[in-house]
Formats: sequence, structure tokens, C-alpha cells
Amino acid sequence: MAFLLATAAWSASANAADGQPSPMQAEATIRSEAQLDAYLRRHAASREPTPFDALSAGARARFLSSLKWRSRGLGGFDPADLAEELDDAQIHAVLALFGSDMTAYAPASRAAALGVHRDAESRDMTSDLERRYNLYERQQFDDAHRTQDDLARASITTSRFAAFFPEADRPENLRGLADHDLRLLWRAAAWAAIAAPSATGAATASSIFEEGERRNIVDRTDVRQMRNILLSGRRFEQARRFTAAHPDAGLPALPIFDDPLASDTQAATVWRMSADGNRLTRAAIDLKPTQILVTAGCHFSVDAAQDISADPVLGPAFARHAHWLVNTPGIENIDAVREWNLRFPTARVEMIHDRGEWSILPTWSMPKFHIVRDGKVIESVTGWPRSPAANRQPLIDALRRAGLLEQVHAISAPP
Repeated sequence: MAFLLATAAWSASANAADGQPSPMQAEATIRSEAQLDAYLRRHAASREPTPFDALSAGARARFLSSLKWRSRGLGGFDPADLAEELDDAQIHAVLALFGSDMTAYAPASRAAALGVHRDAESRDMTSDLERRYNLYERQQFDDAHRTQDDLARASITTSRFAAFFPEADRPENLRGLADHDLRLLWRAAAWAAIAAPSATGAATASSIFEEGERRNIVDRTDVRQMRNILLSGRRFEQARRFTAAHPDAGLPALPIFDDPLASDTQAATVWRMSADGNRLTRAAIDLKPTQILVTAGCHFSVDAAQDISADPVLGPAFARHAHWLVNTPGIENIDAVREWNLRFPTARVEMIHDRGEWSILPTWSMPKFHIVRDGKVIESVTGWPRSPAANRQPLIDALRRAGLLEQVHAISAPP
């Protein structure tokens, strides 16, 4: 459900083939919310068609409410409804309203693969479940801009999903849903299961997925997402069986999950990957000694690992005292972890087992360097802009204050 920078090209109409631009081509590019409102009012008054007409009423409302504006035009949008309801040409037509340079980020159409068909009457109507879904989605997007920590947000997501969709846990109710409503319920359940991973959330999402699969209204994207949900919900053997049951989905093979810890282990734990990348072993981390915890997972984190590994001062200190942490299997890509560890053997990453075990890290900012002592964060340094003056020295100073740099012979940036 992440917002993406929107781009698409507007293809010429039959009028353009005669050398005359169509009315929609002749209109100025929409660069602001005010211009969009004027465009919609003008076409409503004239009853001239717009590319938005290809969307159902509910999808059109969701897409328009998801638009994020920057000073020069459209900055982001939710691509889900475009991809699920429109073909590629229709997607391009919608996005081209916001500029002909917007093609690179157009989502690929999934409409044909999903095969959810609605008659004209149902397309203009919004069901009770769809109204609930729209409110659920709006509140989820609003939460993304609030300051509560990850665990608080996960708790809110779990309770909100249960309140909005009581039918989700009743298979007999799933069978009575229209295809379109079932797709929306699947999207809501998948969102909740990834935002608040748990075995219960994975079971709910799995039940909805299975009903969609029975109706043949899921595609390879859904299959990949369902396996990620099983992994993030720590249903590893079920994920392995699911992989075997979907040989045509192109799912990569899973490593062995070796968990020697007791089920009631009260510790912060991680999955450590073997040198060959074929086994993950769960291990507890003692958070009492002074150490560095790096919350990682983005390309800036890769930059940090590359620079720090090569740094004559930070490199040895991190090799001795740091844990590079990424999110749980299923949220973090296991193949990406394997590639990282091959690239940075002195800065290997470890996948956390359960976000709830890591409450000392309220948010998963990336990259962020936390100095930890006696189970508490005593200092943090945020970000890794690729400028030695901006990032290296503050981190050295923090490590020195924590006693994690035995000697610092040179503080200038390495050549």
C-alpha cells in the first residue's frame, strides 16, 4: 500500500490521428489539487468523459483521495486500484493527466489476471464492505503520518481490522461475498498482517486468500504476498508447504529455519544466516553489554555498510560491537539478506524474529545507529548522508562517549 511516484504517458486519440487534438489532450496538465478540482467540475458539468470513468465509483474515490501533491505537481498515489481495475492503456491515460513525463512509475495492470468483472450497475454502487474498507484505508494512511511507535501502531491496526471486518474470521461469510468485496477484504487483511505480523493475522489472511484462490481471483502477486505473510507471522512450515503447492509462482526456495530456543524465551532474538545462505538459526542477543544496534534495510543502509566496513576507525569498532538488524523474514527479503552478507562479510545483517521483542527500538528508522547499554538506548545517530563531514564524525563522537572506541588515531575521513 506504499505510495509511489506516479508516471504515465497519454496515448493519442482517434482525433489526434487526423491532426486535431482531442478535448482531453488539449487540456493543461494537472499540477495541483485546485486544478484537479476544476477539471472534475468542468467535466461533470459538460458530461464529457474522462479517463477516471474507467474506474468503479469506489476505486475512483480511493485513487483521488490518495493523491499527494508537491510544489511542481503530483508526488505520489496509491496504485492498487489502477492495477486491479484497468488495463495498461487505461492506467497510462489516467496518469498522463498529471504530465506526459509520468510513465516510468505506472503500475502493471493485473485486471486480466484477476478476472474480477462487475456490471455497470454494481460499478456505480458502493457496498457496505467497500464503505468500511474506504474508511479503514483512510485511517491507515493517516496513521502513517502520526508519531506513535511501531508497536502501538501495530496494536491499533489489529484492533481496527477486527472492528471493521468482523466477517473475516467466518468462512461461511466469506463465501457470501461478491468477488469485488472479497478482493477488498483480502487487501485489508494483507495490510493488517504485514503491519502487525502475528500467527493469528496470518491465519485470517490465509483463509481469505484460499477463498479467492477457489474463485480464481488471485494472481502471482497475491501468491508472493501470501507467502510473505506466512513468513512474517512465523508460520515457517506452512510457508514451506505453500511454496510447494504453488510451483508456477516463481517463489524462491526457503532456507531451513532452525530454532533451538525455548518457546517461552524472554529475550530479543534474531535469525542468523549460515555462510552458504541455506540455514537460518534463531539466537538471543544479550542487550546488557554496551553495543551498537543498527536498524537497517534501505539503500542508505547499504551505503552505510559499505562506507563503515571500509573505514579505518569505524570498521573495526563495528566489527567488534555492532549488530546490523533488518526486519522479520517475509517483511525483509531473505534473498536480499543473503546478497548483503556476501557483499559485507564484516557487517552481516540479522533478521529479527518478532518485532515485539525489540521494544527498546520504538521505530524502525533506517539507517539509525543506537548505542545500547543495560537493555536501554543511551544515544542514537540517525541517517547516513554520503558526506564524511555530515555522518562520520557524529558517529565517532557517539562511540567514543560510549567507550566503544579504544583508540582513535585519526578522525579525518579516509581517502
